Amino acid sequence: MQIGIMTNFKKPTKVAELTARMSHYHRYELIYLTPDDVDQENDKVNGRVFINNKWVRKTTDIPPFIDVAPYCFKKENKETMAYLRKKTFLSDDRSNVLTKYRLQQVLEKDENFSGLVIPTERAESSEQIIAFLNLHGSVVIKPIKGIRGKGVYILSQENEDDHVFKLGYQKEKRTLTKEEFEAFFIEEIKGKSFIVQKHVSSRTMQGDPFDCRVHVEKNGHGKWESAKIYIRIGIGQSVISNVNQGGGISDVKQFLQATFEDQWKSIYDKLVKVSKTLPYKIEEIRDTHIMSLGLDIGIDKDGSLYLFEVNDGPATKSLEAEVALLRSDYYKFILEKVLQRDLTAKKVNTKADRQNNKLKKRNQTLQKELDLYKKRYSQLRSSTSWKITAPLRKIGKLRK
Repeated sequence: MQIGIMTNFKKPTKVAELTARMSHYHRYELIYLTPDDVDQENDKVNGRVFINNKWVRKTTDIPPFIDVAPYCFKKENKETMAYLRKKTFLSDDRSNVLTKYRLQQVLEKDENFSGLVIPTERAESSEQIIAFLNLHGSVVIKPIKGIRGKGVYILSQENEDDHVFKLGYQKEKRTLTKEEFEAFFIEEIKGKSFIVQKHVSSRTMQGDPFDCRVHVEKNGHGKWESAKIYIRIGIGQSVISNVNQGGGISDVKQFLQATFEDQWKSIYDKLVKVSKTLPYKIEEIRDTHIMSLGLDIGIDKDGSLYLFEVNDGPATKSLEAEVALLRSDYYKFILEKVLQRDLTAKKVNTKADRQNNKLKKRNQTLQKELDLYKKRYSQLRSSTSWKITAPLRKIGKLRK
């Protein structure tokens, strides 16, 4: 029984390798794929399986379940992904995808999660952004479908009357007049899908931006479980805590104790509560099954939590072992409980299995040879020549 893992990376990921090692315990085989490995004409995939500590090419039927990365749903893969939607069960079929703006709108109407909502508007004009800035003091301008902090700006103003603005992007800061800001808006924002949000001041004692990543995965019971909660710090950055642009991570408890002192325990408890409740709400909003989520939480100076965004393709570099363990259990749950497949019917052909089979075959061969020699010996003893030579064998024994 095969399980597929599909990404855009030609080289199998570390999480795929770890999960492949664990898959034998659950009696299924993991096959690593990219969209290019799908053979629609023959209903096959030409992927790779992990054997004897190396990835080996293997052609097989379409796996009944494929854990697919969101980035595989690119325009160039449209035909392939439409084919797979019909042929197999995908970890995420990308239906009802949430934008940052829609997520804030929906959560605002839910009393259980409205406290997490950050005041947000679509960025439609420079005048509207300035009015929003005057209301909240400092704002963030970012693309609705942005990833990894690309295109995220922070805008502030020391005095409403002087019309001088401070614009931050990654590690850069610059001062703009109102006319210069209007020119910036026309060049970078106008006609594109951007939103403007109240800036949540999540800053370390050294002044670096930080946020909290709550990484959740489905477990072996099909329930959401926290894989890891950790702090991401944008060292030397002016806008966001993007480790891809030069930052680091920190243990959540140690960071909260050092930064919020007496408040740290209540903040941590709120983070744990979010990890146990918000994923179900996201799944409900999207009205589809999801397997993995990264919840990016901002923590204000007073300890209030705000939801920056939800990432349905979260990075796993900081928690590869935790993710591999949870996913290997979840794959088994999907096969047995959702797809009703019997994993006990046939064991995966592991290295130990192959060695055991060789020993069994060798033992069977030796047993056949032994039976043959017994038969020949029996025939010899009952033969006339054996009986005639009996006296000679007795004399030989006496001489010896």
